[in-house]
Formats: sequence, structure tokens, C-alpha cells
Amino acid sequence: MEKQKRAFRLAKRKERWGLTIWGWLLLLLLFFLLVFYGFCNIYGLLSPTHREKTDILVLEGFISDYVLQEAIEEFRKNNYQLLITTGTPFEYGELLAPYKNTATVAGMSLLKLGFDSTKLVIVSTDEIRNDRTYNSAVALRHWLGKNKPGIKAINLMTMSVHGARSQLLFKAAMGDSIHVGIISLRNFYYGPHSWWKSSKGFRETMNEAIGYFYVRFFFRPGP
Repeated sequence: MEKQKRAFRLAKRKERWGLTIWGWLLLLLLFFLLVFYGFCNIYGLLSPTHREKTDILVLEGFISDYVLQEAIEEFRKNNYQLLITTGTPFEYGELLAPYKNTATVAGMSLLKLGFDSTKLVIVSTDEIRNDRTYNSAVALRHWLGKNKPGIKAINLMTMSVHGARSQLLFKAAMGDSIHVGIISLRNFYYGPHSWWKSSKGFRETMNEAIGYFYVRFFFRPGP
């Protein structure tokens, strides 16, 4: 009779293991150590520099004016043959600007600094709403296909923490036939050990971290 009662029970007591207060404290410590490690290394992850062997340097047009001279020095020091600026239309101020696209602004600014016009190409896209960086890369791919069909690699210059995401998107646009090197320029306002000390640095770094995560795991380019 006792065995039949046990057979028809809907619940039973079972011994289980659980964390003690010391276990929870250790788990919390490990969590904070991971967060601290991420804070110390996320800037380097998002702003890599790795050059490919190529004679084409690509410059994203939205970069700040104060690094334009660095782009010229990079071009001259590494014996590139062509500098290509890429970009998209302005999101605001277009009615007042003589140039309507960041690729054009970057290109004309380089000429103002004395860059050789025969070694400069401006490649822009009209896409203004979605996947701006990717569409800039697609426009570049089309230009390379028509004008430099045998090119095997490019080096992409962009601003600091935008580097890793830009490299992923340009790789997606270029396909396996064209390797994409990356040069992440310095940021005047913050650096690898100070980005969390200002609202601008924290906001931009966190935004790029989220964007990089999205591109790495969820972005699927269209046809």
C-alpha cells in the first residue's frame, strides 16, 4: 500500500546543490573581472591596424579634418599609387554645403592640403538611410571592377573604433577575391585608456561595439 502511494505522487523532494554566499561573491568577482578586461581591451578590438600589400589606399570620407594629413603621410610613406575616398550624402546641412557627399568633401580637402589630383579618385554612393558603410564599399567594388579588375587587395583607413566594423563590411562587399587591410586612425578626443572618461568616447565606443556585434553575427548583405 505504501509503495502504491509513492507511485502516484505528483511531486517529490530532491536534494540539490546551490551556491553559498562565498560562491555568489566569487561569481560576482569573476563577472566584474570580465567587464574590466573588456573595458581594457575593447578599444583595441574595435580599432585594429593590419596592412595588406597593395598600392591602393581607401579613405572613408567621414573622417575628421585633423587626420587628413596622416592619410597623406600614409600614402607617401608606403608608396601607394592611388587614394580613393568613399562616402555617402550628408544627413544634414546639405542645402548649405557646396559639396553634397562625404567622399567629395574628403577628396577636395586632400587637394586643398596639396595632394596630387592625378592620384585621387572620389567614389560616392547615393544611399543615405541604411547600411551606409556597406553601400560605400559596394560602390567601391563596382568602381574597382570597371577600372582595376586585377586588384587583389586594398588598405582601408577610417576613424579609431569604427575600424573593425568597417573592415567587416568592406570584406563582405569585396568578397573573397579582394583582401581588405585596415588602418584605424587615432582619435583626438579619446584613446585606448581614456575612452570611458568622456561621454563622447563612451558613447561612440559602446555604439561601435554594438554595431560590430550586429555585423559579425546578424548582418546579411543584400544581392
